[in-house]
Formats: sequence, C-alpha cells, structure tokens
Amino acid sequence: MFRAQYLILLFTFIHAVHGQDIEKPQNWQLTGSIKDLMTVNFGEDSTLVDNLIHNRMNFKWYPSEKVTFYLDIRNRLFHGDLVRSIPEYAEFVDVGNDYLDLSYQTSKGKPWLFQTMIDRAYLEWYGDEWEIRLGRQRVNWGVNLIWNPNDLFNAYSFFDFDYEERPGSDAIRVRKYIGYAGSLELVSNYSEEADEIVMAGMWKTNRWNYDFQFLTGKARQDLVLGLGWAGNIGDAGFKGEATYFYPYTNKELLDKAFLVSLSTDYSFENSLYLNGSVLFNSNGSDERSVDGLIFASSGVLTARDLSPFKYSTFIQAGYSFHPLINGGLAVIYYPSTRNSLFMNPSVTFSIKPNLDLDLIGQVFLDDQEDEYEAVAKIFYTRIKWSF
Repeated sequence: MFRAQYLILLFTFIHAVHGQDIEKPQNWQLTGSIKDLMTVNFGEDSTLVDNLIHNRMNFKWYPSEKVTFYLDIRNRLFHGDLVRSIPEYAEFVDVGNDYLDLSYQTSKGKPWLFQTMIDRAYLEWYGDEWEIRLGRQRVNWGVNLIWNPNDLFNAYSFFDFDYEERPGSDAIRVRKYIGYAGSLELVSNYSEEADEIVMAGMWKTNRWNYDFQFLTGKARQDLVLGLGWAGNIGDAGFKGEATYFYPYTNKELLDKAFLVSLSTDYSFENSLYLNGSVLFNSNGSDERSVDGLIFASSGVLTARDLSPFKYSTFIQAGYSFHPLINGGLAVIYYPSTRNSLFMNPSVTFSIKPNLDLDLIGQVFLDDQEDEYEAVAKIFYTRIKWSF
C-alpha cells in the first residue's frame, strides 16, 4: 500500500512540474522521449504482430550546487498477439524492479497491457573529491560494448535494444576521486535475502595511457575478483574484462566460474566503424541452443550468466550512407557443435533532429534435428521522438 501511494505522489509531482513554463530559468530539467515499436514475429505456422508505445520522462532537480535529485519514469502500453495469447504476459514484462516495487500494471486477461515503472530515483551529492548516490540508480562497471563480466550490479542483454537506459539497482554508492583519472568506489544494493545482496568495491587508476579497474566483493552467492582495462593499440581501441566467481554457499549447485571478454574497435575516415569481441565462459556448454537466448531480454541477467555458451564471438559494422541515414550489421556466432548464429541488421533514418525511424531485424539460427534453420525471425520498426 505504501509503495502504491509513493508512486501516485511521484506522478502527481511530475505532472505539476511538467505543467510549468519550462522556458523560465529554474533549478530543474525535464526531458524524455516517445517511441512506437511495431514487432512482426515470423513463425513456422503463424505471424505474430505486436505494438509497444513507450514513453520516458527524465527529471532532474538541483536543490543546491552540490545536490541533484534524479527521477526517471517508463510508461509502456503493449498491444497485440503476444499480450492476447500469453496469460502471464504481465509477469513477463515486469522486470527491472530491485528491492522496492516501483511499478504498476493493469490486470490480466486483456488484449492490451499498460505498465509504468520508476527505474531511476536517487539523490546525488558532490564534494570536492567525493560523490555519494542513494536510491535506484544504474551502477555501470562494464567497459565493453556487449559482454561485461565486471558489471556485477546491472548486467544487461544486447538483444533488448529498446531499453537503452538499462536497469538500475536500489543501492548506496560512495566514490572518492584520487589524483588523475583515479577513484575508489564502494557500492551495495539492498535485499532482505543475503543471497541477493551485491556488495563490492572498485579501484580505478591510469597507467601507460590505459585505464585500469580492479574489483572485489560479494555478488549474490559468490565471492568475486575482477579486472578491467581500456586503452588503444595504435589507432584501434582495446578493452577487456575478467571476473572470477567463487561460490561461498550452495556449492553443490553452483560451480566456480571464470568469464573474460576482450574487444577492439576502429573508426575509418570514411565513417565505417568496426567492433569485434569474444567471450569465454568456463561454465558454458558447447551443446546449448539459441532457444534460450531469444527471450533473454525478458529476465534479469547477472554477470555470471552473460552467455550459456563456452565461447561467443561478436562483430559489428556501422556506416553512414548519408548524413541522415546510418546502417549497421551485428553478428554473434557461437562456435559450438550446433554452430548457433544471431544476425542483427539495422537502418536508422534521421527524419528531423529529434525524430528518428529505425528498421531492425533479429534472426536466430541453429541446428535443429540435423537441419540448420532460423528458429526465430523478428522484424521491428521504431519511430522515436525526443523532447
């Protein structure tokens, strides 16, 4: 009951602020976006069509020079075949909450579903050398584009492209800046269950023109030790992350795990951009199928289970065909016994400075009963207006 009242009060506050004259000089800022995403899922026996209207509001309030309050809200309206045919669809999309349940959605049994969620709500205090954040926030410790073994708090799925802001954690974060490009950071989320608590520290430093980070702590049921870096080899970027997971409880169910991710990227003068990455997961299997990846974005990933395969490879190319047209192709290949493959072509049209149209494809291929075929073919059209 308290959480519902809290949510209503926050909405009332945002509505009151949004109704003011935003042209006046003031100590707050409101930005956001509205997106319409149409999904066409081509199956063997049928084609499923769904639509999602997605509104986001990002509010900042500056009560003093050293204090900022952030409040971000997602509003989503789902409609279509999946909502109609899956009774548990409400639970399927209700992910992203941490300790506090800051979401609300309509009841089941309807051909549409409305959900609203607060995924950022935190206070930030800046001192000369200190920074403290308290509340629901994104704790991003990853340095690579696609796989982040260092991202203990908010790992995400590359397949969930429509959630650029990524999930957050109900946490406290304290950072002390040390010299040039150095810092010491301590973070802990909150949970009533000890096995769900993530509590870790990270030290950052710069040596030999490389940014290094070292981390250790407790991540759910594991003790962890990790390393990350970002720098260049010539004109090409070179980044890496590695984390070792040692279960201190449930040892009969959890194995030790070591994940390492390496990546490189390069931009050519003609606007061609290339990015390549590999991931090794000691607990991965060469016998897995891509079936489990198709709905990977529906759940909350952890840094321990970024990929079910032992080896994963990624390559991405992007090119500007015109100042208003950009295209790209991302491919993930899993060199397992099934030779699983994911292909992700995309084109973006800039209709106006704050209005974009995206055409996106996602194709999952796998060896099914000695026949190599597409187990999922999904096409998206998205139009996005930012304000």
